[in-house]
Amino acid sequence: MEIKTKFLKQQLLKWYKLNKREFSWRKTNNPWKILLIETLSQQTQLERADAYYKIFVKEFPTPLKMAMSSKKKILQMWSGLGYNNRALRLYESSKILSQYGFDQIYPKFDKLPGVGKYTKDALLSFAYGDKVIAEDTHVNRIITRYFGVDDSSLFLKNYSKVLLQRVDSRSLNQAFMDFGIAICKSNKPLCKECPLEISCSKNFIIQKKRQGKFIGSNRELRGKILKYLLKQEKTTIENLCNDFKLSEEKIEECITTMKRDGLVQVSKNNVIAIISN
Repeated sequence: MEIKTKFLKQQLLKWYKLNKREFSWRKTNNPWKILLIETLSQQTQLERADAYYKIFVKEFPTPLKMAMSSKKKILQMWSGLGYNNRALRLYESSKILSQYGFDQIYPKFDKLPGVGKYTKDALLSFAYGDKVIAEDTHVNRIITRYFGVDDSSLFLKNYSKVLLQRVDSRSLNQAFMDFGIAICKSNKPLCKECPLEISCSKNFIIQKKRQGKFIGSNRELRGKILKYLLKQEKTTIENLCNDFKLSEEKIEECITTMKRDGLVQVSKNNVIAIISN
């Protein structure tokens, strides 16, 4: 197994050297810039996230700059990306980081709002050079297919040291990502072009998880209401029902989840507005 693991590592890095995508944040070890792109790219194509990153990093080059801004400003800049909770969590994190800084929090970055295991490991690898695999869907897919295992996390627990031996974790993690996007795709992988094909177990597991339809979903309605509030500033349930041609029950259900997630507030006279801070 160690020989096969070393072959995977060697071939991935060789492929990556010739085919890597160039992004400015790939050369930085600034943890704030890395947190920005990792948050922006969640459930978003990397090229699209990169366009937003350039805007955000210019406006907020430090956590303090973002912390001194407002929730409304962040949401306005975030408009079009979806999953607005990510913007709120990033804003909350900026306030913590402006007070304590990354080095004081290291290595417990998962204590920050919205930072899970993957983003934590990405920060450890890309900003601090720690020997960790930033385990995402691309890593799991490649490991599962190549080694013929069903539990990729368990495999990495046993063999990540071999993968990371005498190698820069940043390069390997980025190689996994680009290779998963370009060659070992979730659908219609390019096996004939794959340098791993000769020793791949080809364990193609059908992905059972499927994201619900966006059109007509509560997620779509939340986005529409948020855009509406960014323009109108304030509104009521009645106005939303009239403008969106939806039932009061549907609108109230959506507003309830937005209140829960800290996106909006409802005053005593039932006026709805974005929470400013």
